Amino acid sequence: MTSIGANALNNCSSLKSLTLPESTTKLGKQFAYKCTKLTNLTIKSKKMSKKTIAANAFSGLTNSDKVTVTVPKDKAKDYTTLFRNNGLGKKVKIKKSSK
Repeated sequence: MTSIGANALNNCSSLKSLTLPESTTKLGKQFAYKCTKLTNLTIKSKKMSKKTIAANAFSGLTNSDKVTVTVPKDKAKDYTTLFRNNGLGKKVKIKKSSK
């Protein structure tokens, strides 16, 4: 999988955990909008950038105080800024992967 389109997981209320593989490079607008039970999002890709992440890609995570996003250790600083600038709430925890 290289991309997730806009609203791809819209209202997927049963989704609790999501892992995006290393091959993922693009995230569409509000790709996980209103995924009310999503608590763990793991991003293994190191290939995401300002050009490949849609504006508001992360907006709509309704339970943001319970969500943890795990990112590659060497991309944590860049991804924190990138994701927050594209709708990831400040209450969402960003965690560095052990790899």
